[in-house]
Amino acid sequence: MKKRILSLLLVSSIVLTSAAAPTLVFASDFDNKIEEKNQEISDLQNQQASIQSQVATLESDVTAINEKAQTLLQQQGDLRADSEKLKQEIADLKVRIEKREEAIQKQARDVQVNGQSTNFIDAVLEADSLTDAIGRVQAMTTIVNANKDLVDQQKADQEAVEAKKAENDDKLAEIAANQFELETQLGDLQAKQADLNVLQAELAVQQASKEDEKADLEKQKEEYEAEQARIAAEEAAAAAREQAAQEAAAQEAAAAEAATQEAASSESSTSNSTTSNSTTNSSTTTDTTQGSSSQGGGSTNTTPSTPANNNNSNNNQGSNNSGNGASNTPAPAQTVNGSAIVAEAMKYIGTPYVWGGTTPDGFDCSGFTQYVFAKVGISLPRVTYAQEFSGTVISINEAKAGDLLFWGSRGSTHHVAIAMGNGQYVHAPTPGQNVSVSSYSYYSPDFAVRVN
Repeated sequence: MKKRILSLLLVSSIVLTSAAAPTLVFASDFDNKIEEKNQEISDLQNQQASIQSQVATLESDVTAINEKAQTLLQQQGDLRADSEKLKQEIADLKVRIEKREEAIQKQARDVQVNGQSTNFIDAVLEADSLTDAIGRVQAMTTIVNANKDLVDQQKADQEAVEAKKAENDDKLAEIAANQFELETQLGDLQAKQADLNVLQAELAVQQASKEDEKADLEKQKEEYEAEQARIAAEEAAAAAREQAAQEAAAQEAAAAEAATQEAASSESSTSNSTTSNSTTNSSTTTDTTQGSSSQGGGSTNTTPSTPANNNNSNNNQGSNNSGNGASNTPAPAQTVNGSAIVAEAMKYIGTPYVWGGTTPDGFDCSGFTQYVFAKVGISLPRVTYAQEFSGTVISINEAKAGDLLFWGSRGSTHHVAIAMGNGQYVHAPTPGQNVSVSSYSYYSPDFAVRVN
């Protein structure tokens, strides 16, 4: 009996152990997969942090370039204002010199013998003495020389002013070159920044996908552990019922054995042999009954089935986004309606100049041309020097309404406007000014481009 009880307990232990082993294995598999996802997510976060650092650096560089550009534009405006003042000073000097020369010529005619007057002769004849005559002649000579010295000084002043104007023009040209360089750097930085933003968005999508995969694994793990806990509870209940049945069978066997022994001890000594045989038969019958009873009282142990391990594979389909960098390829051929372009441009007269502006809230020169052409269905590049290659180069005298006008050397221009015809154009000039109409006589372009 004791051996049978030990055997049942051993079987129950084996069943519980065999059920627990797959739980540990599969739980470990889920933990490993979740840890892999955590590592992938961490790598993506590190990449995003690196890209964000690069974006911040580029933004700082863009800010620095904008500040330099604003400084250059301010210097450019100041120099142009100085140039206008110098032009006015030169004009005033020319007027004064012309008046002085006219007066000197009149005096010269007066001193000529065959002129309208004879002032030197009159001065000598009207003198009271030789000394008086000499004094008068010297005085008149001094006046003439003084006038000549004054004219010479005025000419020297004019040359100095013109030299100053030439120096200002050189500075304006240097600022225009620096402005072109800054605009080129700004375009490159903005292109890099756009590429980094695209890459950062791709990494964010990948991270979101990995987070979803991790959440799925965690959910599967929870469901698996819950199922294993349910199975373990059922097995524990079955084991408890088995143990209770075993204990009841043992108690019944002990009671039967005690009853048999008590019956055997009450038999008389005279019928010991018969009683002994009867007792033996009785014991045999009892043992048979006990064995049958013990087998009948046992409960059937059903080994629970292990749930299938469903490995749901989430295919990460990353988006293959590529950054759209600026292209140097000329724009495709377009049908240009010059009147429509000029009419659209005139809608924005009075709009303030803003460095980097591309909307009616504020334009820079190339932002203005790009916006106007886009309104009539024509695509232009963003910056001035790139817009040069949007068509065929022509002379400014050939330019008609709707053509583009450029200032500077081809490939390094620093200003662009929209031709209106008859030597006029509309443009976004400089900081502190608004979109306005101007003419060749005020600020003449270097060449024109007819947009294809």
